[in-house]
Amino acid sequence: MKTSNWSTESRHKRGYGNNWDKLRVIVLKRDNGICQCNECQGGKVRLKLATEVHHIRPKSKGGTDDLDNLQAINKECHMRETFADQGKIFKPKITVGTDGWPVEIY
Repeated sequence: MKTSNWSTESRHKRGYGNNWDKLRVIVLKRDNGICQCNECQGGKVRLKLATEVHHIRPKSKGGTDDLDNLQAINKECHMRETFADQGKIFKPKITVGTDGWPVEIY
């Protein structure tokens, strides 16, 4: 059973080759390495370090690689946004660390 709506082709075939790598660096610099998702920018949580770049309108739904359709985002927020685009709810897997405190695994 297929668990994702996303393609399983290589990243280059999906348009994430060398040009994407250059765009990614530009977007991360433009956004000062800070997550630009609505939750982080809306003041609901502390600002988070962005390590990924997200298409605001997904490529699968007609989005492009134009800079105004791209935003810097952290891994957790990116997973949440991707699941939402697929019509799913993201629930991070929580385990207990050796110190007894919960640890979220993405």
